[in-house]
Amino acid sequence: MKSTFILIFFFFIYSQSQAQVTSDALLFSENHQTVTARSMALGNALGALGGDMSTANLNPAGMAIYRRMELGLSLGAMFDNTTTNFLGNQTKDRLSQFSFGNVGLVIAAPTRRSRTDWKSVNIGLTFNRISNFARNFTYQGVSTGSRVQSFAENSAGVSTKNLDPYEGWLAYNAYLMDSVAGGYIPNGGLSDTSYTYKYQNVRRTGGVNELGFTIGGNYNNKLYLAATIGVDFMEMNEDRLYQETSDSLDFRALDFTENRNVKGTGINLKVGMIYRINKLVRVGFAVHTPTAYRLIDSYNTGLYGEIVYDSVLQKTNYAMEDAEPYVLQHDLATPWVFMGSVGVVIPKRGFIGLDVEYSDYGWASFSLLADERTAANNQFINDLNRRVESSYKGVLKARLGAEIALGLARIRLGYQFQTSPYEIGIDGVTDLRHDISAGFGLRWKHFYLDFAYSHTLKDFEYSPYTSSTTIQRITGASQTGHAMLTIGALIFRDRSDS
Repeated sequence: MKSTFILIFFFFIYSQSQAQVTSDALLFSENHQTVTARSMALGNALGALGGDMSTANLNPAGMAIYRRMELGLSLGAMFDNTTTNFLGNQTKDRLSQFSFGNVGLVIAAPTRRSRTDWKSVNIGLTFNRISNFARNFTYQGVSTGSRVQSFAENSAGVSTKNLDPYEGWLAYNAYLMDSVAGGYIPNGGLSDTSYTYKYQNVRRTGGVNELGFTIGGNYNNKLYLAATIGVDFMEMNEDRLYQETSDSLDFRALDFTENRNVKGTGINLKVGMIYRINKLVRVGFAVHTPTAYRLIDSYNTGLYGEIVYDSVLQKTNYAMEDAEPYVLQHDLATPWVFMGSVGVVIPKRGFIGLDVEYSDYGWASFSLLADERTAANNQFINDLNRRVESSYKGVLKARLGAEIALGLARIRLGYQFQTSPYEIGIDGVTDLRHDISAGFGLRWKHFYLDFAYSHTLKDFEYSPYTSSTTIQRITGASQTGHAMLTIGALIFRDRSDS
């Protein structure tokens, strides 16, 4: 099939490095939601406590806690500061953007039958932001080797007329590499020992919004059961600009630009329960099925090169705008999620919540549409899924939150911790994630107002390309601030909830 080689190249670009920031299996499976200010301030530790629209995406049984109709809206802003280190050269970048949290409606409908222990049936309709892909970082410095070496290695065994149009063909026709017996070699004096100045900027935007329909029931004010059907709308756009220059070689300059856009929809089911042991202690449990995504993946590149070739300075420009992007449809299934929670309620004083969540990113799997399922493509997808399974491991997330009630005011603190998802660790990079949060709220009879701020600390490792002879390794650390404001109205109140 015509697309077989391009398909293999396309996936190779995005799955070759287990630590690569944009690895789909990890990026599209992670869920670090910032839905409501109250939940954010509490570190999302509401799995056994409920009473917040964010629980539709965590433990749906929290929606069955409601005893009145409620309407809410959450808006905010995100501020990211990233510092990278490349051979001792530090580069700092900033990114800020508007942040949507959620809009939702919960309807609590008390049962009218006196002979039943089912006190109410609740229905929730929510549109929540459950993941944010935004990132912006840059690195720069002088090192040995060149990305042209990677172009040449990736093209080994392929004739010049069959070079992939998004990488090898561009480099070959820009005189940056030449064909030799059995493969290709870089031109212009580029080698393992030659030095070039390298610069790259990676900018990514997008995220996942989930439209959730939740139905739940309250059994005798002791057991709360609910389920959420989630329809996810995902979009990710990433632009990369990679540059190399030299003033001592026949090779003079390389600008390699990449753009990738991924759009898709997915569907999942979340079920949960909360059991009130006594007036003080509650426990909760929830299970999330994999999200089944149908994705449309678009990829395009452009290249500008300057090199002295046969004693002539060759300047070649292949603009991205002049080329047709490669578009591929494929499927992705994210991992199962299991969650356990405990909450301690101090009547009229506040509460403490603890959630523990487990998911194994190695369970994520890719699949092809029926018309792409050739023997070669199926073999490649199977190999890709095996690489995902061997690269990622189970992740434990712990969330802790506390709220203190002071009249109309609420003071909140939260903390979240996540272990590394990588099977193989990198020296100097823990890949741990810490989220520290705080906030306050005001509760009136028919209206409430909440504000929260969350600060995330995370380090990472990045490689711009792979080469069998030289390794370009960049380490980085990001600090992300997120502010959120929620306003809500209690349209009707249950008389017992006054």
